[in-house]
Amino acid sequence: MDSQNKKKERRCYEPDFIAQILKMLVSGKKVSNIAETFGIAENLLYRWKTTSIMKTKVRASSPIAISNWL
Repeated sequence: MDSQNKKKERRCYEPDFIAQILKMLVSGKKVSNIAETFGIAENLLYRWKTTSIMKTKVRASSPIAISNWL
């Protein structure tokens, strides 16, 4: 009974590993293939991709980044 009540621990991924996965996505590899190869849920890969895009947009729109373009 105890095994049914245990919560599954979340995995923690290193930023370098996530960057490697994002490079694979950018290079055109299919999400399903990457997910299967590394044993990661597809929705997590999409979340990493979305988060990466959002962070890039925030950095690009920051006052410091804008002042560098002027």
